Amino acid sequence: MEEEEDAIVAPAAAALHLHGGGGGGDEVYCAVGIGNWKANLQWVLANVPRSKRLVLAHLRRPTSRINMMGAWVPVSQLAEEEVTAFRQLEEDRIGRVLDDLLEICKSQKVNASKIIVASDDTAKGLVQLVDDHGVTELVMGAASDRAYTRKMRAPRSKKALTVQRKANPSCKIWFVCKGNLIGTREAGEGAHRAESSTSSTSPRSSTSDYSRSKSSPRLHSETFSIIESNDPASLSVDETLTRWDDAVHHSMEDLNYQATVSTASMSEIVESGEESAAELLLQEVQEDQQGAPSPDAGGMIDDALYEKLKDALMESENLRHEAYEETRRRQMAERDLAEASKMADEAERSYRREAKHRKEMEEMLARERAAMEQDRREVDDILDKIRKVDDGSAELELQIATSECMMSELEVRLSESYDTLRQGSTTATAREEHQVDGDHEGVLLRVGPSELDEATGHFDESARVDGGGDGGRGKVYRAEVRGMAVAVKVLRRDVAVDEARFAREVERIGSRVRRRHPNLVALVGACPEARAAAYELVPDGRNLEEELLLAGGGGGLPWRARCGIAHAACSALAFLHSSSTPHGDVRPVNILVVGSSCKLAGLGTHRLVVEQHGEALAYADSRRYLQHATEERDDVYALGVVLLRLATGMPPFLARKAAREAAAGGKAWREVVDACWPAERGREVAMLGLRCCDDPRSPLLLLEEARVVLEAAMMADEVAPPPPPSYFVCPILREVMRDPQIAGDGFTYEAEAIEEWLRGGHDTSPMTNLKLPTRKLTPNHALRAAIHHWSHRHHLH
Repeated sequence: MEEEEDAIVAPAAAALHLHGGGGGGDEVYCAVGIGNWKANLQWVLANVPRSKRLVLAHLRRPTSRINMMGAWVPVSQLAEEEVTAFRQLEEDRIGRVLDDLLEICKSQKVNASKIIVASDDTAKGLVQLVDDHGVTELVMGAASDRAYTRKMRAPRSKKALTVQRKANPSCKIWFVCKGNLIGTREAGEGAHRAESSTSSTSPRSSTSDYSRSKSSPRLHSETFSIIESNDPASLSVDETLTRWDDAVHHSMEDLNYQATVSTASMSEIVESGEESAAELLLQEVQEDQQGAPSPDAGGMIDDALYEKLKDALMESENLRHEAYEETRRRQMAERDLAEASKMADEAERSYRREAKHRKEMEEMLARERAAMEQDRREVDDILDKIRKVDDGSAELELQIATSECMMSELEVRLSESYDTLRQGSTTATAREEHQVDGDHEGVLLRVGPSELDEATGHFDESARVDGGGDGGRGKVYRAEVRGMAVAVKVLRRDVAVDEARFAREVERIGSRVRRRHPNLVALVGACPEARAAAYELVPDGRNLEEELLLAGGGGGLPWRARCGIAHAACSALAFLHSSSTPHGDVRPVNILVVGSSCKLAGLGTHRLVVEQHGEALAYADSRRYLQHATEERDDVYALGVVLLRLATGMPPFLARKAAREAAAGGKAWREVVDACWPAERGREVAMLGLRCCDDPRSPLLLLEEARVVLEAAMMADEVAPPPPPSYFVCPILREVMRDPQIAGDGFTYEAEAIEEWLRGGHDTSPMTNLKLPTRKLTPNHALRAAIHHWSHRHHLH
């Protein structure tokens, strides 16, 4: 702790002495280096009075080698211009450094100047500078900044030690390092006995003191030489002895002083752990002892010096041992590193083997996966064949069921015909003739252009029954052809096929559909020259598109009526598909609403035009439409879109999107289903529509499933009995008949409904639009009895 206090007090005392003006001049010289000297300059500015002028001196050694592109080249090998230019650059760089220091002095309001001296030896140059300029106060570095320690009490650098020893004794010198005062050489001290000013506050001295004291034995050796060189004849014996005693006395004093200084130096060296310095000091002491003038002088060195020298040598040996141990540890670390490197190489080789094995396993796995994929495809092919066989069986079963249903209907019709024959052969004969004339055994009427023009009143716009407008692909007129009220659809020439193809397509439709269906608008005839087709006329029939557009999409259709319309459309499509005849244009505009049922119009029109209308694309499966192949599957897909519209009240694309989101759980069904539906019933119909759009099963199976689901939906939430057979229902009122009457067209109607029809001026059949052969009505007693029995069984009366 005392040493640290000395380290703080000594610089302060020296600083006070500097302010006291230890020299007689007004200039303080500062030996400035090129390195970072700003910290030392700050110390000088803080301790030099403002009355003194600073002289920043820099000693520059002439350059002997120049760095040329990374190689040091002697100046003797370079051109004089290159050497001159390099030295000029060096001078400019030194000047800039000194100018920066002068700016600092100027900012502190201290008068300062600079001087640059060229010298081969910096230390000798400083000594020469002190002599030439009569410098009395000098500040210089004690050591490099990297060598600075807090325990430094004396200069360390060779340059500082040389200046301390050889500079003019009249010059006071301050040694600083990193802005700290290290020591002071007072003025007036001998050049070879100069000591650090800090010796008064610390028992330790620097090795420089001993190096300076080494010169003493040499000086006295010279004295002996002088004494011996004198001529003995010129001196008396007493004078010779006196001079010899004086020389011996001075030598002994120098040796004792040397021993004292060496002891202090060795103490500091041993404490700092500097091995090489201790050995060097011992060698120097031994050399000095050998150079002594008398053997008796060496005997007067204190024995304590040798003890400390031995301790220093022992410490040196310890340091050497520690260095050996450190070397051994380093070698062991290198061996460990080699082992680790070897293990790393082995691990890398193992990793490569594992990677190769893994690659082989992945390749084998890929081959196995490919084989499994091939097996899976073969199994899928077998399953597809099995599925097709199952679908064919189901279709056969459905056809059998349809045939049985048709047989039942034929039996009922035969019963009706038998009753009618019993009540009047005339009426029966007229009805049969009319049916033969109307059906033509599947032969369509061929209408000429002039006849068509006259039947439509020269295509009078007032006779149109399609609501007017541009007509889309064509226009529909009400006409009377050969006594029958028909709806004639005239296609535009730019969208219709050519005349020959038009005739072939009409004949093909007529040959396939020889029987009529109550939910299908029949094709009656055609005029290929005018691209016109005559269909059965449905009086006051509003299409489903108009119904859905009423009241903002909800329309006036209750949910049960929607179920009835969908059920009728399914029945009509099932009838067509049973004869391998696709409809091809199932859209709401082709579904004519009649009460709680409908009639499917537009049969075969998709084959009479060159390309489908843009509106029809919304009801077509894009995956199959691009193939231009219209099949029964397309009809079922379009029916699915119609079911989605009936369930949601939305346009086609929005209806599909909303229903699929609800089915996937992304949206609640109550947000999708139209408000007129009970939630559960609307969801069932919407799911049925999605199955019709996406289910790859047979169209006949899907249609049969749709009929079952729709019938169940119509019967749901009712205590009422199952729906009556279709022949119990009046075709006009769509209600169970109470007083069935047979009209001239052979169909049975409710008496009130058919009488109202006839009173309205109609002379055609409500079912076939053919002219009635007679207006007489015949009661259907057999059907009335069957209705009465059915009502009684289900407690309806």
